[in-house]
Amino acid sequence: MRLMQSRDISIDWTCLLMKSVGIWHAADQTEQRRRNAALIYTINAISIATCIAFRDIYFSWGNVSNCVFIMCNMLYLMIVLFKIAVLYVNRSEFFELVRYTQQNFWHSNYDFEESMILDNCRRVSGIFIIVLSFCTQGTCAGYMVTPLIENIGRNETDRILPFNMWVSYPTGKSPYFEALFTIQILCVYHVGICYICFDNFLCLVNLQVASQFRILQNRLNNLNSIAEAQADNEESLARYARIYQAKLASCVRQHQALAEYCKHVENIFTMIILGQVMFLSLIMCLVGYQLFLADTPPSRNVSLILNLMGTLCQLLMITYSCDGIIRQSSNVSKAILFGPWPKLPMNGVGRILRKNILFMILRSSRHCCLTASGFFPVSLETYTGVLSTAMSYFTLLRQQTLDKV
Repeated sequence: MRLMQSRDISIDWTCLLMKSVGIWHAADQTEQRRRNAALIYTINAISIATCIAFRDIYFSWGNVSNCVFIMCNMLYLMIVLFKIAVLYVNRSEFFELVRYTQQNFWHSNYDFEESMILDNCRRVSGIFIIVLSFCTQGTCAGYMVTPLIENIGRNETDRILPFNMWVSYPTGKSPYFEALFTIQILCVYHVGICYICFDNFLCLVNLQVASQFRILQNRLNNLNSIAEAQADNEESLARYARIYQAKLASCVRQHQALAEYCKHVENIFTMIILGQVMFLSLIMCLVGYQLFLADTPPSRNVSLILNLMGTLCQLLMITYSCDGIIRQSSNVSKAILFGPWPKLPMNGVGRILRKNILFMILRSSRHCCLTASGFFPVSLETYTGVLSTAMSYFTLLRQQTLDKV
């Protein structure tokens, strides 16, 4: 079985990010040591960033604009730690999911029609992942560019860092400034990688599963052509029934495997999805506050705009991919219903086939879905719901700000 991973930039990029975080399966002990080293670096980077954020908000308490900016940073750190903790606890099941995906989905043993379905999946996933990566890296670059612009024309004693350190020694003087600046930016970029890599993988898996449901529908529809070619007389009809029974059994096994696969994805990512939905509703409100209500430096506005764009893209990416599973798994029953079952013979084999078809229709009528920890299924309706919630929070903040003025 030939893997198509090398031809898909979204798969290659997602695997690279996951490996850099340290949560990915290893083929041998050497790779496992690399994963452990990457995970240790990840934890250290997040720990340093968390200490800086808590110290900064302690000394900045009372300044609303600074506190909102620091709270946004702390929310990013908390959601990243939450994702890493959930996946690390479920790492055995997650690694098994990755291996199954590589062996059964990421290969090139498909016919022309099925390859066209997967090509469309690659285009959609590539667009989502590239746009989200661009917005995230642009946001991280804003943390670096903003202090550089603010430091133009200042002497060493007045230079500022991306994040305030609140220490006694002079952070603006060399070599303290250069060392602290490098450490903070490295932490920012690594937190950005941790933030998007898990959602990239979830989106990639969801779109792949939705494509596999479409492939299953295509294989069920192709049974019609077999019926038209072989159902000319009684003998050919009996031969067709045996062929149909074998192909239908293969489709049933594929449908069962996809339904079981969705359950595994649900078990691993359901808590992450809930945390991500709650996080995005809050972060959109706080970023909007910094853009439209707070006294934010102009050099930071570009970063905030990219942040807001990335948040909207990320929310659409998650909800669209989850909605695809719901729609495509529901369409399986339609593909079976419009199959060639009326042409089946009225003998024992035909009755067994009709009964199997009925069972498959009943099973596929219960669509597969991913939920936010069981509270609600995630679909495109979730996208509008989160936007409505974020707008409500923003309106409340805006009203409180106007009342103080």
